[in-house]
Formats: sequence, structure tokens, C-alpha cells
Amino acid sequence: MTPTVTIGNLTVSGDAVIGPGAINLLAKALPRACVGDAVAGLVCVSGAITMPIPTAVNNIMKGRPQANIGSIVAGVSPAGAPLSTTVAVSPNLNLLV
Repeated sequence: MTPTVTIGNLTVSGDAVIGPGAINLLAKALPRACVGDAVAGLVCVSGAITMPIPTAVNNIMKGRPQANIGSIVAGVSPAGAPLSTTVAVSPNLNLLV
């Protein structure tokens, strides 16, 4: 069981999950993030959550698996190189899935 990810949480590289998320399912007043939600920042200028951790596949929100700490993010660096990182920072430590 791992903490859920919400809009605004950070990846290992410091990029933020920007959504759209499941706006009708809130965790600490923020929409929960799902597979396919966008991620952007200084390291990953254009990316998305592409793979949930295996335990999250059973939690479907708005037709998509829920993102949790450890979910994989795939994107592109400012130089155009492909990269991957993981979602790592979440204040939702008491919302385990």
C-alpha cells in the first residue's frame, strides 16, 4: 500500500503533476492524479504519468488507474532527450491505497 498522488505533487526530478486529475475525487482538497495526467517542470518539460505501481491498477478513477508514489513518469528533457522518473513527493501519507 502506497500514498496516493494529487495534483501538485513532485517527481524525483522536482517536476510537478499538473493534471487534470480526478476533479471529483479529492485527497486533502486536491484532485487525485491518474495515469495519463500531465507532468511538467525544469527537467521534464513535457511528460505524463504512464504506469502505476501494480497495487494501484485495481483503483480506477474516471476510467483510469490511480497514480501512487512510485508511479512512472515518461517525458522529454529541454534538450529533446527522452527521460523517465517517478512520482516521489506526496503530503498524503495517511491516504494509503
